[in-house]
Amino acid sequence: MGGANNICSDKTGTLTMNKMTVTDIWAGYSIKVKVNDETYDWKDYFDNKSHINLITQAICCNTIGSIKEASATEQAMLNFVSKI
Repeated sequence: MGGANNICSDKTGTLTMNKMTVTDIWAGYSIKVKVNDETYDWKDYFDNKSHINLITQAICCNTIGSIKEASATEQAMLNFVSKI
């Protein structure tokens, strides 16, 4: 922290509860995720089922294991995949 110029904080639980949420997807262009909507579908974000399969495989192959064992960042990505 000795070299920090800016310290960012929020009131949504990221820092206080160690909980993160996927808010944007970059797939050649920015896609906003409906964070508060529990019923979203992969069709809300991608035109092709193979795109969601690729993202699911990429996320699952680059995480430690289950949602319970993962870091806060990995948990956010795994929770996003499980919602879709």
